Amino acid sequence: MYKVLLVDDEAGVRGSIKAKIDWEALGFRIEYEASGGEEALRILEERALPDLIITDVRMPQMDGITFIKACKERYPLMRTVVLSGYSDFEYMKAAIRFGVKDYLLKPVGRSELTDLLSRLASELEDDRRRQYRANLDQLRNRQQLKILQEQTLLQLVHHENMSADTVKERLYQLQLSALAGEGRRMQFLVVEMRIPAGRLGEWQEREDLLQLSFQMIVREVAEEEGRIFPFQDVSHPAMLHLLVLLDEQRANEAYADRFARELKRKIKRYLRLDSVVGIGEPFRDLAQLKHGYASSMLSWSLSTIEETTPGGSPHAPELTHAFTTETERKLMTMLEGLDLTAFKQHIRSLLASDRDTPMASFMFTAFRILQLFNSVAKKFELGDASLQQHLLRCQLTVWTHSSRERVMEQLDELTSLVTEEVRKTRYTGGQKLIEAVRRYVEENYGYELALSSIASMFHLNETYLSGLFKQHVGMTFSDYVTKLRMGKAAELLKEGEFKLTDIAMLAGYSSASYFSTSFKKYYGMSPKEYREKHEGNR
Repeated sequence: MYKVLLVDDEAGVRGSIKAKIDWEALGFRIEYEASGGEEALRILEERALPDLIITDVRMPQMDGITFIKACKERYPLMRTVVLSGYSDFEYMKAAIRFGVKDYLLKPVGRSELTDLLSRLASELEDDRRRQYRANLDQLRNRQQLKILQEQTLLQLVHHENMSADTVKERLYQLQLSALAGEGRRMQFLVVEMRIPAGRLGEWQEREDLLQLSFQMIVREVAEEEGRIFPFQDVSHPAMLHLLVLLDEQRANEAYADRFARELKRKIKRYLRLDSVVGIGEPFRDLAQLKHGYASSMLSWSLSTIEETTPGGSPHAPELTHAFTTETERKLMTMLEGLDLTAFKQHIRSLLASDRDTPMASFMFTAFRILQLFNSVAKKFELGDASLQQHLLRCQLTVWTHSSRERVMEQLDELTSLVTEEVRKTRYTGGQKLIEAVRRYVEENYGYELALSSIASMFHLNETYLSGLFKQHVGMTFSDYVTKLRMGKAAELLKEGEFKLTDIAMLAGYSSASYFSTSFKKYYGMSPKEYREKHEGNR
């Protein structure tokens, strides 16, 4: 039912208009009445907005034209119908200037009023449909953006380091620029749900529903707080990670502890589940991102349902200084170059049990090595990704080992498994190597992709990689990247849900104008023309 505000200084006229027709049969209800413009403006300010205003133009104090002008300034999309007499020509000209398209001549006739309302009902219904579609598109865009944000954060904490410029560019594209500022303080939290005994009862197989509810609650609490970015590893649906952007109010232990307690309380209240929360050490800059993530996992490993133990404290300096970015780069080069002797010697120097190193620092470094293993496995493992899954499970269970010796044994076992994957991909023919490069490109076409950087990443000569790629794929590296990006862009244009700037970003272009030029060159038509061509197929 569409709501109407009726404005006329004569109560008799208002009563006559109300009695002319069956308003509700036409889909309208006169929700509000006002005797003048000032009263009508107060109603608009204090009540839910109507769908339609019907107003006289000749009224004392504030006439209809002044009222219409005020309405258009404050509520530009509001539909307005003017009541006028034959002698109100000058008023009508003024009303038209302010966008009024519909009018009724006094005395108002029943058929004219019915015809006008029937047409307006159809137009209002079209407006609602358009608004619904716009809201739906906006929601889908927001959901797609959140998915990409989560994927990027997961990639940054788990996989190979990308250049700072590449990371910052991607963060800006995904509206995460707040994380890219110099000296920006951040902190990770991780929360895991625990199901009390007997909670599921006969519904043991529906644990997935509880996990989904758990994820929704955590995300909702994070959104209420603001400036908290949740992400999840789908391999562990009972666990969610939160990257907290710190400010002056949040830059203390009390905030993290309060937030953790509130999170646990809501999970308990709404889902009747227990939970364990890990609070990482605050850190500055993206270069420390993996350290911050690892310290939250350390905290989680030391925490219980009843108590949360901050990660790393009081050994925070030892936690971060033992495993620097340079150390990670050296270890990765040794591992991917299959220099196992040097690799094992290096991790033993980092984890030497004869040092007076706190157990927290030892486990932190072991966890960072597991992260490195996972990054290398993702790059070189082809097939079902079973090694990656195994490594992720190890990241969750490494904390349960009671001795340093057992941790070292597990790292040695995993070193053999990871290097075997590297060996199979790098040294059993060019096909597997190009397959790994291709998969990397397909997963990262949204980033800047230069052949030189890919060659360096896979320890290849750029010219050799270029020839090998064309030999096995049948096109140049550059053409392949363009084909991927254009395919993604065409897919998004067919869906018809995204703005051109969004599509450019999702397809890996930092400039919408450059994307449009490239698209037209590739498809022979502009993105707009391509979308219009495929609109009939939706």
